[in-house]
Amino acid sequence: MVEAEGPLLSPPSEPASTVPLGSSIRTTPIHPDLPDVQVPGGPLPVYSYHPITCEPIEDQDLLSELEQLRQEFPSKEAALRAQEQAAKEARRRIEEAEKKKEQVQKAIDKKIKERDTEMKVLSKYREVRASDIPT
Repeated sequence: MVEAEGPLLSPPSEPASTVPLGSSIRTTPIHPDLPDVQVPGGPLPVYSYHPITCEPIEDQDLLSELEQLRQEFPSKEAALRAQEQAAKEARRRIEEAEKKKEQVQKAIDKKIKERDTEMKVLSKYREVRASDIPT
């Protein structure tokens, strides 16, 4: 049996410090519409953690992006609408990824079943062939 190496299984776009969604350090949902996406429930507010790495986000790192967002969404209502849209889009992508994962798993299970059936047929063929050979 061939064993795959760990780094080959993760998508190339993800950084190496990605914390799995099911990790025990993830305890607090980032948004009510995304209960499956959690960050650490520590001394910082939920929005102060990076949703992928679960590391605290430094305000200085995001100042230019925050200013751009303030210009793009000048009112609180506009920002809340954008947040809801982003949550819906994230939920949709997570559901699509789960469906794809299920499809791939079903395909793998089907191939395993086919392989097992073929091995049984081959084994029966070998038994019959071995019994047909005169001694």
